[in-house]
Amino acid sequence: MKPLADTPVAPAVVAEASHWLMLHWQGPLAEPQQAAFAAWHGADPEHQRAWARLQQMQQAFTRLPKAQSLAVLRQQPQLRRRDALKLLTGLLAAGGSGWLAERQLPWREAMADLRTGTGETLQQQLADGSQLWLNTSTAVNVRFSAQARRVRLISGELLLASGHDTAYTHAPLIVDTSVGEVQALGTRFSVRQMADGCLVCLYEGALQVRPQHAAAVQVSAGQALWFNASTSRPAGFADANAISWSRGQLVANQTPLGVFLQDVARYRPGFLRWSPAVANLRLTGVFPLTDTDRILAALEQTLAVRVRRVTRFWVSVEALG
Repeated sequence: MKPLADTPVAPAVVAEASHWLMLHWQGPLAEPQQAAFAAWHGADPEHQRAWARLQQMQQAFTRLPKAQSLAVLRQQPQLRRRDALKLLTGLLAAGGSGWLAERQLPWREAMADLRTGTGETLQQQLADGSQLWLNTSTAVNVRFSAQARRVRLISGELLLASGHDTAYTHAPLIVDTSVGEVQALGTRFSVRQMADGCLVCLYEGALQVRPQHAAAVQVSAGQALWFNASTSRPAGFADANAISWSRGQLVANQTPLGVFLQDVARYRPGFLRWSPAVANLRLTGVFPLTDTDRILAALEQTLAVRVRRVTRFWVSVEALG
């Protein structure tokens, strides 16, 4: 077994540490930010380990790219997360900290053909007429040829409505994931890549899902399927509300508040937390994804909760009173 010091830090923790590093690079933290950073740093030994590694990385910076990049960050305090992470990745390579650069930061996401940052969505028409939507924090590569039309889902979630350009009649449309393939058969479907596998929801047509080390599975319209490299299982029905993000909305229908806030957290930077006392409150409504602060404000008008903001990046939802 590897010593703890040599084991990889979870990508989500590295992303959080990178966020704080970028805030430090932009200049001295305001007092509320200092308190939020201290709370994050002390909340988990893994936070401390990730931060220590980033500090070691900084000490390795001896060449010009660091100074140039610091200037860019200071000039553009609203730099989008995907660009800032791409810049940080480049800095790691320039600084010579190969271990962290290769294993921890999102190289593939930064270099993807299409990508979105936190809170962003994207719609793109592909060469065959297919319509592709990317959800928040998503990255894909697109590779079309006479043999196959492949969309590689690197991270995040996509929605795909297959096109029918005759130039690609004999080229199957396939979504590649880290655990297998999803082949479209004249369809509209979503694929979400998660830590333990992928969730496929089929809204029209038919699909064939091929886990890397298990038998292929046929999926019919209205069905959902979860799969990883070695197995698959039904996951209920394809809920149209689950893809309301493609219209810039988040829909709740008697949804437990904890589940709803998990979704909201995907669309805003920093940390959104909630107390167990509010997790099972039920919520119904249609909310605009372009303004998560407005969503949180609406919760205070709808439910017996209060939203406590330490900073823009550290928010908690608590029971009223």
